[in-house]
Amino acid sequence: MTVLAVLLASIGAADIIGRRVLPGFVVVIAGLLLVGAGWNILWLAPLLGIAVFVWIVAARSDSFAGITLLAVYAIVLIALSGTLTFDDVPIQGWFDDLAVPSLATVPFDRFALGIGVVLFLTSAANVVVREVLSLTGPRVLEQEDDLQGGRVLGPLERWFVFACAVTGNLPAIAIVVAAKGILRFPEISRDKPEGLRAEYVLIGSFVSWGLALAFVPLF
Repeated sequence: MTVLAVLLASIGAADIIGRRVLPGFVVVIAGLLLVGAGWNILWLAPLLGIAVFVWIVAARSDSFAGITLLAVYAIVLIALSGTLTFDDVPIQGWFDDLAVPSLATVPFDRFALGIGVVLFLTSAANVVVREVLSLTGPRVLEQEDDLQGGRVLGPLERWFVFACAVTGNLPAIAIVVAAKGILRFPEISRDKPEGLRAEYVLIGSFVSWGLALAFVPLF
């Protein structure tokens, strides 16, 4: 899972830093070195670099190519997770010495994957949400200009939902759903007969939460 962690972290970091390719490549190299890829970096770095490049270019042009390639990479890396394991992890000692009781029983690869998922859910996940919203039509996507705060609340919601699901605190997720409804109710209540605002909020919210929950089975 460490290679998938590096991929998610590199895409997430590249998207956070203004969708720049170079920072994504730097995270790919640094991440592979930190997880102990060794000589495997010679073929893993170009492969992951392609995914980062396609993601950034596709995100700039509102294309599904980056999302599709990431999904393919994720499936392949999950299938090969038992093969792509590295023994000599440079930061294993640092991780073992962390004075965090809750991490005492957490394997390093799961910890690394958690970091990668959090970085991906920060900004890159907004790309997925926006692309799905674009499928509903331009009029729905235009509601983004009126409903402010989604790009800020989105990451916070995804982090909370992901953390609650991983720790088994599922009832707390209901709080997010209820709070989102209360927060958006005044704006939705002023919606036009077409119901475009409600459609924007519902689709955007469910896709956003779905992304956070999609990674939970990996833990």
